[in-house]
Amino acid sequence: MGGRALIVTLLGIMVLSASIFYSITRSSEDLMKNVDKYYLRQSAQNIAQSGANLALRQLATDRSWRTGFTLVDMLDGKVTVRLVDTTFKTKYVTKIVSTGITNYGKSSERQETSIAYLPSGFIPAALKAAITTNNPIRTLGNLTIDGREHGADGSLIPGSGTLGIWTTKTLSQSGSSKIGGHFSGVDYVPAKPGNANIIATNSTWPDGYPGSPDSVLGGTSQGFPEGTLKSIAQSGIGGSQYVTNPSLLAAPFRGVTYVELPSGGLWQSMDITGSGILIVHNSAKNAGMKNLNSGTFRGLVIADDVVHIHTNIDGGLICLAPSPSEGNCIGNGNGNMFYSSEAISSATGNAGNPGASGNGSDSGVIAWWE
Repeated sequence: MGGRALIVTLLGIMVLSASIFYSITRSSEDLMKNVDKYYLRQSAQNIAQSGANLALRQLATDRSWRTGFTLVDMLDGKVTVRLVDTTFKTKYVTKIVSTGITNYGKSSERQETSIAYLPSGFIPAALKAAITTNNPIRTLGNLTIDGREHGADGSLIPGSGTLGIWTTKTLSQSGSSKIGGHFSGVDYVPAKPGNANIIATNSTWPDGYPGSPDSVLGGTSQGFPEGTLKSIAQSGIGGSQYVTNPSLLAAPFRGVTYVELPSGGLWQSMDITGSGILIVHNSAKNAGMKNLNSGTFRGLVIADDVVHIHTNIDGGLICLAPSPSEGNCIGNGNGNMFYSSEAISSATGNAGNPGASGNGSDSGVIAWWE
């Protein structure tokens, strides 16, 4: 090979080598950029997930919390969390939107979002007062019915609440029983006689008084077609229980506790310790609970007929029977019925969810998207 040919060959090899080296270097740079992008994306996603879980932890202790977080430092990045009340497949939910950010404020900033839907508590429209009935109601003894707002622990929260009693029939207030409530921005301390502003008698129900536990919660339009609450109780979700023999119940109650009695059946002298939704009902609407003697129940009680509240209920009570036993003497002892939207919302929000125990990591999330 001549000298010129050798030089040409060497130049060709050098050009080819340079081209190969450039390609390798370019590929390496692209690879590193892709690795960087993947790392930033994954980090942002991890931050978003952590933010959503942090919100779930907060909601586990306070269902009413909606404050969220804005650009909070987390895992070498930042997170913003917002919460909104909405519906998901006809159910009331709290929507958690958590946005994780890496390299905040830089050209390489990356954002990823996690969305979780958590069942949200609500106050059933059927609950018109601390006690709502479809029958004549009578109070005796030292029973106190208070529609002013209370925390789930029974502590008074001034400035809001509801009526003390709402009934489609009449009220007889006797003994030393007291009735209080809240109306039009004014708190009324329990008294005898109770102030007329917080007592509604001979009231009418535009669409007909609800005749079942599911209709109390709004029926099909609110995600509770007939049989839903019974099905939840039978599933055992979140500590729920279904019995036809009340002696088989295990305390404390959680989730949905459903006692279905035969026509005219009566559950007597019980301890109602627990929380959630407590139902005593049958298709004839004449299942009764009598002598609620001990324990504190926090949540919503739906029963055909309630006689003699001798203990504490923090939440709300609605009775379904149009013709109750004993003239529906709702209480003749030292019982207390304190309205608590917090206890009711917790009960309706937790219905049918594994997180109904309300402690720590239990969340009850029904959907999650990345």
